[in-house]
Amino acid sequence: MRSVNPYYSGPPSDHFDGLRFFNPDHPDTDRGLRDLLRWKLKETAAPWPRSVPGGRLFRMLVSRLRATIVGHASVLIQAGGVNVLTDRYGRKGRAHSLRRPAACVGTGIAFESLPPIDAVLLSHNHYDHLDLATLRRLHIRHGPLIVTPLGNDAILRRAIPGVRVVAGDWWDRIQIGKGGEVTIVPRITGRLVPDATADGAVVRLSC
Repeated sequence: MRSVNPYYSGPPSDHFDGLRFFNPDHPDTDRGLRDLLRWKLKETAAPWPRSVPGGRLFRMLVSRLRATIVGHASVLIQAGGVNVLTDRYGRKGRAHSLRRPAACVGTGIAFESLPPIDAVLLSHNHYDHLDLATLRRLHIRHGPLIVTPLGNDAILRRAIPGVRVVAGDWWDRIQIGKGGEVTIVPRITGRLVPDATADGAVVRLSC
């Protein structure tokens, strides 16, 4: 059990106890190693496919807004002259570790075909959302401002020298330029054995 938060140091609040973030007024969802082993031994994992149909381009047009589904949690949002990418862009066939399977669906837009990206909205630090390799590529090619909840900025600064990142607490409103504004909306992302030392949130965009 950690005694120091490696990502964030700040005063306790209604959703931060000085060490970990949590959902106020929600039942405790923490699980230990015994729970993890029981789950793994009880359940039979389905075979992971090498590839599944996908990677097609889906666009939704609303008045003055275009949203293009890139894949998984990644959406390209274009509104008011601002190009915003949400979460992990991802690459088919890239495994993250022995515990983390490779993506088996291609992306809706090739990385090289992306328009100039003004901002990236990073909701939390799970591997299928915070893809450091892709964020490095975005930083080199576009230099976007990355907006993320508390603690995730420390991960990014350690991994990507010179990265432009702003971290906010729940309900903070952050300007991203060209009239765009982001609101950090509550969400905690701990799972079976959670690492809630960095915050999680849904990041809401207004243009």
